[in-house]
Amino acid sequence: MGGFLQYSPRESYMHNLDPRTKFVFFLVMALLTSIIRSGVALTFILVVFIVLWCACGIGEYLGILLSKLKALIIFISLVWLILGMFEINETGSAFLDIVVARQSWNFMGNTLSFSFELYDIYKCYVLSIRVYLMVASFYTVILTTNFSEIILGLNKWRMPNAVSFGIGLVFQIIPMIISEFFAIMEAQSSRGLEIEKCKAWQKMKNYVTVSFPLLFRVLAKGHAISLAMYYYKLNFKQSRTAYKAIKASGKDITFALLTVISAAGAIVLNILFNIGA
Repeated sequence: MGGFLQYSPRESYMHNLDPRTKFVFFLVMALLTSIIRSGVALTFILVVFIVLWCACGIGEYLGILLSKLKALIIFISLVWLILGMFEINETGSAFLDIVVARQSWNFMGNTLSFSFELYDIYKCYVLSIRVYLMVASFYTVILTTNFSEIILGLNKWRMPNAVSFGIGLVFQIIPMIISEFFAIMEAQSSRGLEIEKCKAWQKMKNYVTVSFPLLFRVLAKGHAISLAMYYYKLNFKQSRTAYKAIKASGKDITFALLTVISAAGAIVLNILFNIGA
């Protein structure tokens, strides 16, 4: 297994697809996960991703991605759980409206209510899986598509070289920044700074401590990229040729149809099982 969630060259169905097909898949899935509110529909999309990643031979990265997002998902879930406890939810679902604990207080003439229902747990699940799927859709392209192929595919759409290079650079540099972040965390941990196994306020303080060297490392990376572009006299107005030609095939049509079917299935499930999360 190579570096953390970086391009993993291998022979698989999705690796051999046109990069434009994978880019459209990313846009469709990112849009779906941002507008869908149903836990059933989001679970369906998660199953689609699991099948897809396993079929491409990168299924092991699903667990890696989850472990790296664990702290963020837990933090967001706890915030939403706490906020949800101070409002009474009535969804119309006999199961989700089950009250675990409920209490009211009279404070300075105002009634304060504490209500913990199963719906609060459901909301946390929906939010957590949405965050995971949004990141997973991005990494699906990164893990199966070379940086140069992304730029070449965008150029095939008649995008200006500068725009294609900028979008491709985003897909290349974000994994680099994340890798730098975890490298700094491991270095700080080896020096005795406990980041994970500590109280919440101490953990936030430690993350702030880690963010400063990360900022300088990111600035150094940006400076190195700028120097490389300058020394190699990168000119976006100059026409370029490519060693590898990309062309849509029957596999791309099949994958596009499967994407449309999956998206339609998720939308239908969202309509049928939309509980308002």
